[in-house]
Amino acid sequence: MSAAATARSLTAELTALCHRLPGMRVVVETDATGWAVLVTHDGGGLVRWGVRSPDAAGLRTALLSEGLDSLRTDLDAHRTARPLPARTAAPVVMTPLMAAIAVHECVGHTSEADNHAAYGHRLGIGLGDRWTRVPLTVTDDPTRSGHCGSYDHDDEGVAAVPVRLVEDGRWSGLLTSRSHPGPAGSNGHGRRAPAAPGALPRMGVLSVGPGEHRAEDLVASVADGFLLGAPREGGSVREYALLKPAWARRIRDGRITDEVYRDLVLRAHKVQLMRRLRGVGDRVVMNDPYHRCEKKGQEVSVSLEAPYLLFDDLLLYPDGGTP
Repeated sequence: MSAAATARSLTAELTALCHRLPGMRVVVETDATGWAVLVTHDGGGLVRWGVRSPDAAGLRTALLSEGLDSLRTDLDAHRTARPLPARTAAPVVMTPLMAAIAVHECVGHTSEADNHAAYGHRLGIGLGDRWTRVPLTVTDDPTRSGHCGSYDHDDEGVAAVPVRLVEDGRWSGLLTSRSHPGPAGSNGHGRRAPAAPGALPRMGVLSVGPGEHRAEDLVASVADGFLLGAPREGGSVREYALLKPAWARRIRDGRITDEVYRDLVLRAHKVQLMRRLRGVGDRVVMNDPYHRCEKKGQEVSVSLEAPYLLFDDLLLYPDGGTP
């Protein structure tokens, strides 16, 4: 069966699996890097889920294992959500993909050698200093096979090497390439998008290691705060990160309530955000996001793994507001 025929057949199959979620539009894509599916609700596209996989069967597995549950959760939230009315400072529990995006933007991008050279001096910390007092571990290991960010050799022909970026909360490593080497040269993280003129230091499979706390215990420790759902958007500009969750459920007296907000954004200095980390969940969740990571006009696939993360007071703003 041709790739086009397989895509049509798989689109019909996955659409049928979504039959109890009315209004969902399923798009299956394939290219030289593998397969992808994006499921979007017709109501403005605020509810969506997507994944990438090296093979077509992986799309079906991902939808059945976590995609349908994620879509139901987001639909339920948006049915009753209202815009965040005002700037709010509160403890925040991030769900795994939201947590992974936060670490990706704060630690991952800042640990790319070219970014470190461009604005690392603005952070107020350097290699060997602490991102957080919590015993956080962050690793980028493209040699973990079977993911959209996996590879054995980078786009400059260098063998990929696992790099520990954060060890016990301390900044311990950078991602390097031939064009932006470290003292030991490249550690195999030079990646480039198709047709791009040159490679850049990039992440491949970024993993936040597990901690000691059950997710329910992190939530139970919050007297008045928020649980942030999957990211609708994430990005960073030099030393600042921006995260837009699809929804935020209020936590009161350690319980997740039916009070739900949308149209909110978290903007923060990367180090200040990570310094507020207070708890790390004990179970990690792997994601192969549909949307690729963009840097300097180049998009590459990056896999992300993280547990739930608990932060002390973070500032949440109405989307479009000013600090």
